[in-house]
Amino acid sequence: MSKLCKTQFLKNVKRPLWLFGLFTVFFCGFVTPIIAESLTQSHKEIHGKVTDANDFPLTGVSIVEKGTGNGTISDVNGLFELTVTNSSSILSFSYIGFQTQEVIVGERTVLNILLQEDSEILDEVVVVGYGTKRKGNLAASVSTVRSEDIIRSASTTTAGALVGKISGITARQKSGVPGSSASLQIRNLGTPLYVIDGVMTDEGAFNNLDIHDIDNISVLKDGAAAIYGFKASNGVVLVTTKKGGKKQKQQVNVNAYTGFQQWTKYPKLLNAYQWNYANDMADVNSGILKDPAVIANKKEELEKWKTGYYNPETGEDYRGFDWYDNFVSKAAPQSYVNININGGTDNTTYYLSVGHVNQDAVFKDYNFNRTNMTANFNIDLTERLKVGAQVLGKIENRVNPALPGTDDYAEMRSSLYNLLPIWRPYANDNPDYLNFMAGHDAARNMAAYTIDNAGEFNQIWRTVQPIFNIEYDIPIKGLKFKSLLSYYYADKNTTDFEKGWKEYTYNSTTKVYEIKYDRVDLGQTYLGKDTEHVEELTAQTYFDFDRTFSNVHQVTATVGLELYRRAWDRLYIYQSPANNTFITMLTDSENNKVVNNALNYSTASWVFRAGYVYDQRYIIDFSSRYDASWRFQKGSQWGFFPSVSGAWRLSEEDFFKDSEISSWLSNVKLRASYGSMGSDALSTGIYPYFAYQSGYNYDVGGTIISPNPISNASDNMIIGSQSKGLPITNLSWIETAISNIGIELGFFDNKLTAELDAFQRIRDGIPAYPDDVIYPLESGFPAMPQNLNSDKTVGVDGFVKWSDKAGDLNYFVGVNATLARQMNGKRYGELFLNAWDQYRWSQENRWANVQQGEIWMWETIGVFQTQEEIDNYPINIDGANNTNLRPGDLIFRDFNGDGIINEFDKRPLGYAAADWPWDSSKGNKNPLLSFGINMGVEWKGIDIAADFAGGCMNTFVPDWHVKYGPYRTQTGFVYNSLDVWKHEDIYDPTSPWIPGKFPAPAGWNNPSLRSWNDYYTKEVNYVRLRNLVVGYTLPAKFTKKILLEKFRVYFEGSNLFSIDTLQDYGFDPETSTVTGFDYPQHRTCLFGVNLTL
Repeated sequence: MSKLCKTQFLKNVKRPLWLFGLFTVFFCGFVTPIIAESLTQSHKEIHGKVTDANDFPLTGVSIVEKGTGNGTISDVNGLFELTVTNSSSILSFSYIGFQTQEVIVGERTVLNILLQEDSEILDEVVVVGYGTKRKGNLAASVSTVRSEDIIRSASTTTAGALVGKISGITARQKSGVPGSSASLQIRNLGTPLYVIDGVMTDEGAFNNLDIHDIDNISVLKDGAAAIYGFKASNGVVLVTTKKGGKKQKQQVNVNAYTGFQQWTKYPKLLNAYQWNYANDMADVNSGILKDPAVIANKKEELEKWKTGYYNPETGEDYRGFDWYDNFVSKAAPQSYVNININGGTDNTTYYLSVGHVNQDAVFKDYNFNRTNMTANFNIDLTERLKVGAQVLGKIENRVNPALPGTDDYAEMRSSLYNLLPIWRPYANDNPDYLNFMAGHDAARNMAAYTIDNAGEFNQIWRTVQPIFNIEYDIPIKGLKFKSLLSYYYADKNTTDFEKGWKEYTYNSTTKVYEIKYDRVDLGQTYLGKDTEHVEELTAQTYFDFDRTFSNVHQVTATVGLELYRRAWDRLYIYQSPANNTFITMLTDSENNKVVNNALNYSTASWVFRAGYVYDQRYIIDFSSRYDASWRFQKGSQWGFFPSVSGAWRLSEEDFFKDSEISSWLSNVKLRASYGSMGSDALSTGIYPYFAYQSGYNYDVGGTIISPNPISNASDNMIIGSQSKGLPITNLSWIETAISNIGIELGFFDNKLTAELDAFQRIRDGIPAYPDDVIYPLESGFPAMPQNLNSDKTVGVDGFVKWSDKAGDLNYFVGVNATLARQMNGKRYGELFLNAWDQYRWSQENRWANVQQGEIWMWETIGVFQTQEEIDNYPINIDGANNTNLRPGDLIFRDFNGDGIINEFDKRPLGYAAADWPWDSSKGNKNPLLSFGINMGVEWKGIDIAADFAGGCMNTFVPDWHVKYGPYRTQTGFVYNSLDVWKHEDIYDPTSPWIPGKFPAPAGWNNPSLRSWNDYYTKEVNYVRLRNLVVGYTLPAKFTKKILLEKFRVYFEGSNLFSIDTLQDYGFDPETSTVTGFDYPQHRTCLFGVNLTL
């Protein structure tokens, strides 16, 4: 089918498909149940109570009349009411962790049911690679989190909902931009592989799930991830979405909330008076300001700034302006609603869900919203044949003003700091005329940053993913055939229209507004249209075997084939300058530029897993994957990645059960694992796509214009090309080996549980250039990269949790933590001139990032108190025999004792620092130690839960924005601009010094501020209340009167407070840049309701 025909076909079928989909949802969700109910004759009313063996009421027990869709659930007191067909009706009582019980109604009208705990079910089922296993039979290190814990979050992304809730997960919420996510890693190893309902995907798809559609998440942390091959060297996150339950009465659930959000913190900025005070102080200290007449004028002006003097007749204006208070909202709205319908019959289940989240930023016209759609159907066609179909879809939209530069949010944040408090947004305070601020970037005026003035950035993501699966129970006991087919389609359309605006000054004499800046006249308008398409096709076919022989020998095995194909293309067209009024399409213009990219590739994999469990005591698992990657040349494409794990359930031994210790130690399991994996995630800077092929790169170095051979005019456009270089044929997989040992403990009938794991990952074959290999200069080619280097990550993770109940009170409290740090290993061919050079720059066998400049600094050992102390100090600190120093300046340690402070006195102090905007290779993505504290309580319908998250062992090294203070071009912070060493009379350099916390400001001329030293460094330690939920569920006797199964109201708050070491600066403790100017996280207060019909 041609592309044109295909496009027309899709247009023709789009509307019927949507109508058919809506009809299906409506019919399955509403019409079918109504018809079923109309055919049912109700004759008898039943009520009663459901309890456990200790006579505690059980809440949420499913009670269903067999053979019908008629049913209910027990309330918080275990009570239920149900009208059944007749006395012959059979009621089924089911509850997680308990044996299902069926009861014939008979002549009774009161049924009091006692459910027995089921040890088989209590040993929960955990999703692992290509299957499930009982947790008790796991030999691998796997962490899990359930739906009820995931949804306890105000986050709009899945990663944000996991922070602090699961061991082995390290996370950092670098930005609070609406729709942004926490940076999620497993054991600080890097970005993991994500698998949703058996289909491998990326971090974006994971974060764009509606968290209310997730049933559970499992995290493969050790060698067990090897079954996912070369994509799994950083671990695997497995997501299972919700499905309906068999014999389950249909439920309609509604969850909705609305509320407001504000920044958790932002540095307190100087006002106009403070800014002038600090700048005058610096100018006097540096010697710039010393003329008595000028000083007298400065003093007079400073007093006017203090009082806010304003004379509209003369134009004198000393009022100042607070950019933060006027342009940052204190109550930006956030709202969410989700409606899902689920249920099932004897042989079918269904789950339908639609959710929508809307989140505004604290800036005007900035918005993020997303709509998620999920449908999941499963049918038992026969006793042996089961089929399933599901659809995951989303529409995501970002809208905000289109500002000059690449990051529209960053421009707003930086403007808060760079717009001085002595400026005002409008000329003569007239909102019809934007103010031109002389001596400043004319394009930076926050009043212009609206869609009306600056234009609109609009980005829409649309994705749809149908997944079909089939399962056939082969007539050999324990053997099944399974197959899955998934098609993922994503379409992203971006329109970026940067309009022009004018800025003015007001002439108070002529009363005229004069144009000083016009973006249209300067050709600074821009229109770009960017379209991306992604298609992914995944096919899996495998056989699964699970059988127990003689009640003690459980044998499991899986063998299968997985095929994957991805196609991506991008068409980017832009025009600058652009038409300033017509934004829907690009006009014909010689300024049009076109960029077109595409990448298609495929992978193939064989999967194998085998396991053996003897008498629930001894466990061994083996898995492997034989992977092929498109990144490498023939002969190097395939890799074999095996893993093995074993466990011993000591508590299942007879001698343990017969011992006194078993009365309080209920579970002991020892386990160990080893896995080998590869990775083809080689940097394109070292190993470009298809680098194993020779040829040319086109459109290199821009466009070349040559004389037209006919007209001899310079109008012939020629595309430049460049040789790709020598083919790289000796580069292959980065090999990864993961080792893990662990212990699982349970105390007091598993009311107290704990796990502890120690792990190590070694990577070998990290690409690098062999610097000792030299090609002849006339060849024109450098040495080719090879698999030369290595590194190692070591650490521990674990958790402790107590869960119990006392009467009507249910409660839990848990703590989890992960400590992981990376060390460089072999570094090929390092050459150094001397011992110092080796100590300073060698990377081999050093903690990662310690060789980077940002944590090599001078150690501060004191502060000069008097000029006399400076004059007599024997060590040359400033390189000018201390003639540039003042009281209050810092004293640095002379490590090598040569009497001079220079580069040779720097040492690695602190941990890896925050990310540098201009070099993402520097800095640590997450704290080395991450932890979470989770607690909750339920009592008579009242529920309270809190999640704390924190981190330690990370270093914040501020850059000049933070250290230098306000000096002229920036506003400056109150914290480090006013509490400084200063003269009693700041205009008299001979007046006595008054001590402060920071050195005296002197513009750009202060060694204490200019140097890298630990005085300004902060070790970032923090704990924050990530989530707090307080809810109340109305008793069933009231909800029944309004035809509801459940009615719950709740308050949910996120980031309500933090205790951290960056409190003084006013930065968010999870900031990821040296400036601290990330968009801070939001403090969110939401009020919501849960309904079940």
